[in-house]
Amino acid sequence: MRSFHLNEGLPTVSEMQAELDGYLSVLLGHEDPPIDNGVMTLLEYANAVYSRAMELTMLLQRAESRGSVLKNSRPYKFRTGELRSFTDLAAKAIDLGSRRVTAAQMEYDQMHG
Repeated sequence: MRSFHLNEGLPTVSEMQAELDGYLSVLLGHEDPPIDNGVMTLLEYANAVYSRAMELTMLLQRAESRGSVLKNSRPYKFRTGELRSFTDLAAKAIDLGSRRVTAAQMEYDQMHG
């Protein structure tokens, strides 16, 4: 469904931190995105990494409900801290990507309408 690969499953906290750092580098413009879909690039990339962050959240919550991740443990603190902050950042990037698409559509309509 995605035009590029995202990680799968629930890795260690250190691996999740590294994964989010990679996504963050792209969202902040330090690295090029793995796709180039013109004005849609930010929206598509941000949506993909947001979805991955929500998957990690869900997997950590499942582990918490099973009792394999305890409150105040490192995975719990990661979910309620860094992961939550990243999810908020990615959601804002989705909003910006959506506004860029809308602006491009308006420009196109003005030139061709």
